[in-house]
Amino acid sequence: MTDLTPRREATVGRLVKAAIAQFAARGIDATSVENLCEAAGFSRGAFYSNFTSKDGLCVAVAERSRDDVQASLPEAVASLPSGEDIAMVADAALERFLKILSPSREMTITLLEIRMRALRNPKLAAHLERINTETRPTLVNFVDDLAKHLGISFVLPTEYILDLFEALYYFEFNRYGKYSIRPLLTPLTLFLIRSEAD
Repeated sequence: MTDLTPRREATVGRLVKAAIAQFAARGIDATSVENLCEAAGFSRGAFYSNFTSKDGLCVAVAERSRDDVQASLPEAVASLPSGEDIAMVADAALERFLKILSPSREMTITLLEIRMRALRNPKLAAHLERINTETRPTLVNFVDDLAKHLGISFVLPTEYILDLFEALYYFEFNRYGKYSIRPLLTPLTLFLIRSEAD
């Protein structure tokens, strides 16, 4: 979004917070503007003075996620413990990575809802593509910084590693929450490390 006054920023923040909870609980289509305003403690006027539709609010939610990732992820590697136990450090890094990308079940469900909506809405899809493009360098830097911190290199380019982990992340949701990919991630990371003989 464009630069906002502190008051409007606070209003948008409350509407975004309400959207995360309401979209996760009801779905975007089943959530009315009235539901959102009631949850945020505002009138319809407050909504329409900031957004023309729920799609605009969806973009604001995705932008909030992008901002949180860009603000938090660079520190995730810097604050990792040092040591020769690569598996332990990699596991700690992945734990922080996932917590930043998916800070709550509500946020995860809402972002999935927004992605599904974008499949039927080219304009929303274009906004999400822009946000993903803006977020990607932070993710690339995280992987590269982790490799530097561990003193290793990977057998695949960073972009491929991110694509692989993203595919696994969304595979988990195909199992409706009955399967967690978390136990796979650290062994997979270790498997992708280039051996000294290579």
